[in-house]
Amino acid sequence: MSGKRMLVYGCAIAVGAYVAAAAALYAMQDTMLLPSTPPAVDLRDQPHPGESVERWEVGGQYIGYVVTPEAGTPDAGTPAAGMPAAGTPRGTVIVYHGNEESAETKLPLANVFVHAGYRVVIVEYPGHGNRGGARTMRAALAASRDVFARTRARWPGAIWLVGESLGAGMAARVVQGNEAALAGVVLITPWDTLASVAGEKYPMFPVRWLLHDPFDSIAAVAAYGGPLVVVASAQDTLIPPAHAEHLVAGHPGSRLMMLPNADHDTWFDAMTPARWQQVLQWIGA
Repeated sequence: MSGKRMLVYGCAIAVGAYVAAAAALYAMQDTMLLPSTPPAVDLRDQPHPGESVERWEVGGQYIGYVVTPEAGTPDAGTPAAGMPAAGTPRGTVIVYHGNEESAETKLPLANVFVHAGYRVVIVEYPGHGNRGGARTMRAALAASRDVFARTRARWPGAIWLVGESLGAGMAARVVQGNEAALAGVVLITPWDTLASVAGEKYPMFPVRWLLHDPFDSIAAVAAYGGPLVVVASAQDTLIPPAHAEHLVAGHPGSRLMMLPNADHDTWFDAMTPARWQQVLQWIGA
């Protein structure tokens, strides 16, 4: 075989392999973005001093948990003038978890807001934890929006959104179209767009064309004029902090809290009571 023919065959094989890899990325992206979650234990089986935990079901289908401060919760403090009495939630915080997590893993995050006097809804996505269904980005987004709508109908009043990592992308998309109904939003270790993060991980592929949805958080919150807080970890290598900074830069009026010694998985440990108090102040809570 001549050298020219071998070169042609080699190029054809390389192109074929590239196309096959790109096709695999397109077909398997839900599996890559939403890996399986660890076994989840019902939160109601754990002790919860000062709070009550309800498993929220709609039509027999589990969609998450509702955690509410009980009367006399010591951490909630004495309400200011005009605030509800102790034990009456001051509003509702909806929490969206990251990937490789379930609603059960977010109780420590929920407790930050419960102990401040707020009802917390922890959303579960289909195919995660104890919820059945297809584990896809589309299904997770639909569930995120559905729980918001149900929360608003069940508990009229102030609603805040808190999302971490993947959940920050879900929360940002829930903001879109619901701007007037929100009292504040906290996005933790977020992307600016999923496409930009994926492009860094797979620079050899046209991921912007391959993604089913670019999950553009900047565009999703563009029309939102309420309090927006972004918490980023300076040592984050999964979603580098430049993405959070880009998100903040693209939304005038938003606030950035950078955690200098934290990474993607240790941000919660870096959040001191003073930092949480600052976040609560920024979002008007």
